[in-house]
Amino acid sequence: MKRSASVLLCLLLCGCDEPAPESFAGLGQQVSGFSQVTRDHPLVFPRDHGAHDGFRIEWWYVTANLKDSQGRDWGAQWTLFRSALRPGAETRDWNSPNLWMGHAALTGPGGHRSGETLARGGVGQAGVVAEPFRAWINDWSLQGHEGIAGLQMKAAGEGFRYDLSLRSDRPLVLHGSQGYSEKSGKGQASYYYSQPFYRVSGEVERDGQCIAVTGQAWLDREWSSQPLAAGQTGWDWFSLHLDSGAKLMLFQVRDTGGLPYRAGTWVSPQGEVV
Repeated sequence: MKRSASVLLCLLLCGCDEPAPESFAGLGQQVSGFSQVTRDHPLVFPRDHGAHDGFRIEWWYVTANLKDSQGRDWGAQWTLFRSALRPGAETRDWNSPNLWMGHAALTGPGGHRSGETLARGGVGQAGVVAEPFRAWINDWSLQGHEGIAGLQMKAAGEGFRYDLSLRSDRPLVLHGSQGYSEKSGKGQASYYYSQPFYRVSGEVERDGQCIAVTGQAWLDREWSSQPLAAGQTGWDWFSLHLDSGAKLMLFQVRDTGGLPYRAGTWVSPQGEVV
């Protein structure tokens, strides 16, 4: 165990020739050298499905609400985070500035199972390419078809596995002002878009039992270098599939010194942002 911990520490620190930025709660502090989010920067696809090396943090986040043939509810989640230790482009060696973290979960009758995995950038363990779209960390993957109109989502952990096909014919949803999403009254922001209209089919497995499921899923994409202001400590986020076919995204950013910052997006069943 001690040897494994030492190896992991070496992987995380390899190539760090300057102090690393603080963890997620430290994203309210300015760090020089990273790209900044600006209001007049248009999102361009498929380019922006991929990784953004100049920014400090970003993620690819999928949640799925599913049912089996007996009408039982299941939930699946697939997440990949990229966190930059320092400014700079990705390399093809251990001097990469990027750390990657994956989290996957399966919830259903009988409880919740989850797994987590870490990787260093630059050596092929994890990454994201925009075209053709592919996001992966170790043997977990999110494989795109026709951009991200179709996705194949796979992950496995102790006592669970899933292999799900996602498909949407609706437009992407750009949050805030054409994808510029403010997180505070002081101007902190991220680039943020979603695809909340995926139809899902596939199978989940728990404790060796495979179960066919169908349902709907929501992909969130977000990146920034300073999404929080000083005093903001994190956020609460909701994505809702309504019976009418409309979608609702709501978040609040918690602030130790006052009221939280709140925002949201209402999306019509046709994919129009209201």
